[in-house]
Amino acid sequence: MKKIFAFMVAIVTVILVNIPFSGTAEAAYVAVVPIDIDVDKVERAVDFNGYYWDMIIDRFKYPEYELMDDEKVSAVLPEEGLKSFDKASLVDVADKVSAEVVIAMRITEVKEIPKSFLREPAVVCVMKGELATFNRLTGKYYYKKINYNEQIEEVLTVRNDWQQNAFADFLRRGINRTLEDKNRKILK
Repeated sequence: MKKIFAFMVAIVTVILVNIPFSGTAEAAYVAVVPIDIDVDKVERAVDFNGYYWDMIIDRFKYPEYELMDDEKVSAVLPEEGLKSFDKASLVDVADKVSAEVVIAMRITEVKEIPKSFLREPAVVCVMKGELATFNRLTGKYYYKKINYNEQIEEVLTVRNDWQQNAFADFLRRGINRTLEDKNRKILK
């Protein structure tokens, strides 16, 4: 009798341990197009590449999302890179690599223009580029032409990195707008 009872307890334990895993959904595949940076007009191109990948890796964690291999994504792109960030181009990339989410970004210009004729020395901060994302699960396509132009006091550039902050704001906003549902809640 004890053996039968122990066997039944073992069966119930196995069932209870495996129940949480039976209803889990599959991770959504994310295709990240390598960032396109005009190195002639952007001084810190390597930094922007690092910011881009750090934010992508931080945002798309494994249980909910799975980042696709860079080589697999790059293999479906034209040799000169993704020329157009329209919806059809991103849908085409999603179809070719079987991804649910596609992210593409281009930075064409980043510069600082000093202004010393003011009472306090200032810097005009300029960033130009494009950001496009597509979510096949919700059908959402987001496109933003980046045209950041702000004047700040020069002393503020010592304590913060305006380039990283502006870049992070544009990328974070684009990803969140692509992943949010109809009720403006961000999907995880």
